[in-house]
Amino acid sequence: MGSKFVIADPGLCIGCQTCMAGCLLKHSVPGDIPKPRLNLVTTLTISAPIVCHHCADAPCVASCPEGALYFDGDRVAVKQERCIGCRSCVLACPYGAVEVVPQVSASQLGNLTLESTPKAALVKCDLCYDREGGPACVAACPTGGLMLVDEEELADRQRKRRMKAAVASSAFSSVPLNMDLN
Repeated sequence: MGSKFVIADPGLCIGCQTCMAGCLLKHSVPGDIPKPRLNLVTTLTISAPIVCHHCADAPCVASCPEGALYFDGDRVAVKQERCIGCRSCVLACPYGAVEVVPQVSASQLGNLTLESTPKAALVKCDLCYDREGGPACVAACPTGGLMLVDEEELADRQRKRRMKAAVASSAFSSVPLNMDLN
């Protein structure tokens, strides 16, 4: 089936940030980093969440000197304990879908709360691999503007776009063309 990733249909996105809330809710559990794994980009004419594409030849994985990012089947996964906070992955990601944030851990000693020195933590989409219903952002989107796609779906969409382009270009043909759209 190949790599899967979440894509947004900007025509359906209303900029409500419900996808970010769903993601945050999913990751607001002990042992995880409570931060959305997608970023909503809004301009005067468009809004769409940007998410990790789990690239087949992921530049973020190649740029990490410690192996904190790695391929786990068809997704790019994170080994938090290996992250040194160098941010090479942030610079390498063509989608801006990787963040390095400080993570402070606290411990109790009687009535005192002791905070440790902040440690770097990698934040990126994990496709909610441990969530039965798939990515929380997709489930949360009220307009259906987010979808989980794989290479087969992308190839099918590309084929359809090419077919439409071929039909459109037939208007310029000097010879009548018989185009089958299926």
